[in-house]
Parts: sequence; C-alpha cells; structure tokens
Amino acid sequence: MQKLSKRLKAAAAFVSKGSRVADIGTDHGFLPIYLIQSGRCRQAIAMDIRKGPLMRAQEHIAAAGLEAVIQTRLSDGMQELQVGEADSIVIAGMGGLTVLHILEGAKHLQKDVKELILEPQSDIAKVRKYVREHKMYIDKEDLVYESGKFYPVLHVVPQELRMKGAGEDRKQRILQILQEKLTDQERIFGLFDQYGECVIANKHPVLSKRLAWERQRECRILCELEKGGQQDEGVLLERKKEVLMRLEEIELLQELNHGIR
Repeated sequence: MQKLSKRLKAAAAFVSKGSRVADIGTDHGFLPIYLIQSGRCRQAIAMDIRKGPLMRAQEHIAAAGLEAVIQTRLSDGMQELQVGEADSIVIAGMGGLTVLHILEGAKHLQKDVKELILEPQSDIAKVRKYVREHKMYIDKEDLVYESGKFYPVLHVVPQELRMKGAGEDRKQRILQILQEKLTDQERIFGLFDQYGECVIANKHPVLSKRLAWERQRECRILCELEKGGQQDEGVLLERKKEVLMRLEEIELLQELNHGIR
C-alpha cells in the first residue's frame, strides 16, 4: 500500500468511495495510487502543469501496476479535464491563490463535479470566502498538524447537496454566541473564513493547538509594539488595536472550544 503524509491521508479520507477522482497537481502521483490501492476509487486521472513531476508520477504508477486505471495528463489546473471524466476533484499541496485560479478556470465543470477536496497551504480565508460566495458549501473539514505546520482540508459540495445534520445545530449555537459577543456580522464571517466553521463547531482537537500558537504570536507582537521604537504614534496605536482585536477573537474561540457541547 502506498504511504501518504498525514495531510494527504486526510484529503484521501474525504474522497467518496466509488468515485472517479482527478488529482490536480499530482506531483509524485502518490494520492491517486493510494486511492486505487485502498479500494476507495475505481479510476483516477493524475494531472500536473509540469512535465517533470508528471513523469515521476508515471513511473510510480507503472511500478504499482496501475497504468490501466490511472491516467496521467499534462494540464494547467483542470483545463484538460473533460465533462464527465471525474466526479471528485482533489486540489492539494499548493497556495490558496493558485487553488482559486484553478477553480476560476474550471467553472464549466462545476455542475458535473459532486465534491471538491481542497487543501490550500496559504490564503485559507480567501479560499473559504470564495467557496461561500460561489454557491458551494463546506460540509466537513479536517485540520492536520504536521512538521510544524497546520493544514486545513476542506470537503466542498454544491449548495443543493448540503445535508442538515447534528453539526448544523452546533453551528447555529456558535453563531448566536458570536453575534452576542462581537455583533459585527462581517467580523464573524471573517472568523469562519479564517478558522473554519466546521472546525469550530466540532471542537476539532487540533484547533486548540492552533489557537494557543496564534495567541502566543499575537502576544509577542503586542510586546514589541509596547516598546514603541521609531514608528509613528498613530500607526503604532492602529497596529495595537488590530492585535488586541485578534487576541479578543482568539480568546473567544478558545472559550467556545472548551465550553460548547
């Protein structure tokens, strides 16, 4: 069985069983190999914009004896993916802006695709906001801590496939609490985009670690700002205000993470 990193294993776990998967930016081709070997998928397309990684993927696929069920394809994002070829799309291991570029370039496929598994490594809030504003819905999410970094993994479905479950009640309770504490709806949406509504609602065990890390970072920044230095006083006050606001949000999420059932 092909071995995967923790973050890729989390992405693989979100791929629906029996689906036809397209792995965008496949690199070594490890993810589609694992999905076929584990029996989760019956066929896959490994796609990459670069010839070098695609050649390595071809070698690994051949070594696994899976050439009949895993195609490789040189492609800028999903440009070379045709309607009807895949119902599950994985976009992992790249920056958030690149993820958005790929999604923007593949709107013709959106009605055909049943799920997106996204693992942006930067600009995470922008990716979640894009999903929220384009009639899609994050119905489940994982948060992986690996090699000193936090990796969110998003399972995205069209709004019409959204299913109401027990998690929806927790989301509503959290929304009510945040509305009472913060009042500003845009600020609340900003928190959901930054940390993930599912992660907050489900009290994900890694969220506590992330919040503690971010609180320490903001406290260090505040200490440096308190020292003053050569910065303009008006700029300094504005920066302190921003840091204090972030600390307020982090501490509120920590309280929710420990308190809500």
